[in-house]
Amino acid sequence: MTQARRKRPKDRREQIARVAAEDFSRRGYHGVGIEEIAASLDISGPAVYRHFPNKYALLEHAITSASDALCNAVDEAAEATAGQEPAARVDAIIEAALRISFERRNTGGLFRWEQRLLEGEDRSRIREQLTAMIGTVADAAAPALPGVDRAEIELRSVALISVTGSVTAHRTVLAQKRAEAVLGAAARQVLALPTPSVPFTVGPPPEPNPDAGRQEQVLVEAIEQIFQHGFHNVSMGQIGRAAGIVPSGMYRYFPSKAGILVSALDHAGKGVGDAIAEVTTTVPDPTARLAALAQAYVQLSFLRSKLMTVYFREIGNVPDADRSRLAGIQRANIAAFADAVVAVRPELSAAEATFLVHAAFAVVFDVGRTRRFDTDPAFQAEVYALVCAVLFGG
Repeated sequence: MTQARRKRPKDRREQIARVAAEDFSRRGYHGVGIEEIAASLDISGPAVYRHFPNKYALLEHAITSASDALCNAVDEAAEATAGQEPAARVDAIIEAALRISFERRNTGGLFRWEQRLLEGEDRSRIREQLTAMIGTVADAAAPALPGVDRAEIELRSVALISVTGSVTAHRTVLAQKRAEAVLGAAARQVLALPTPSVPFTVGPPPEPNPDAGRQEQVLVEAIEQIFQHGFHNVSMGQIGRAAGIVPSGMYRYFPSKAGILVSALDHAGKGVGDAIAEVTTTVPDPTARLAALAQAYVQLSFLRSKLMTVYFREIGNVPDADRSRLAGIQRANIAAFADAVVAVRPELSAAEATFLVHAAFAVVFDVGRTRRFDTDPAFQAEVYALVCAVLFGG
């Protein structure tokens, strides 16, 4: 008696694409192989290659499909509300963007952080698509913002999309309807951009440390090299040469390239934690404390933009135990921010405040990188105002 041959599912290609996107999002593109993707579906590697010629094709498909979904949803919402009041059009766009973000919550991080891995034409196409989408948001919002110039409206539109997409950066549990309400209100606030209750002060530039040892010099150069080229495209020898150390001498300071990355990410988490601790122990008034926390985070993000970028891009490349520990530090920092939000807005739950803190952090990064974290004080002050709009509400 012959064994019945198992039928191939009609949606096998989409199954493969979904699992690949989830794996890439969780462990990073370089941390996942075709055989692992195949094993998750109980199929062979060659079965994957029947649908996708290589791993890059899976990455390109995942990012393109996410971009298409978001941009199409925004376009459809704008078209469906053409001729209506600006507020109704903006609300429809926010609702559409939030819907897509929640649908793709497990894979949205890939869209956010791994676009840099796309090849030239693919990357350009995605950027053009996203630029057009921001233009659509700005077109809908402009009639409600008389006297605000186009560049400013587009910057606020970036913040709006950033708020709606921030759900992909964390797994905080909250009923979707309530999360959509909280984030929808925050998205509308960044578009209106009320004046912060406390003005922004530009942080002083970091002072050179005359006592910095060789290990710290290696770390500084490693952050620069990883920021420029990505963790997997940088070797210990390359980092050593940048730091003026022969490759064989690198191992006196760090056991491995992963060890350098872990140390860099520890610095990032500690920097945020120290800033939070200083503010919470020296600023007793709740409103002033939340404003000071927002200011400290913006200052750190601009002063250490490369380190912060490496943190968010590369955390998937550290060993599992270190990743868990670093995630714990990040959760503690987020929780401290959320406590400060609830102290000002007691109507919010801790989970709701946590969603807002993640949204505020996303705004800093997404808006900041539109101008490569330009240290212009006016730009920093505007990013701070956007963060305050998210955290303080109306």
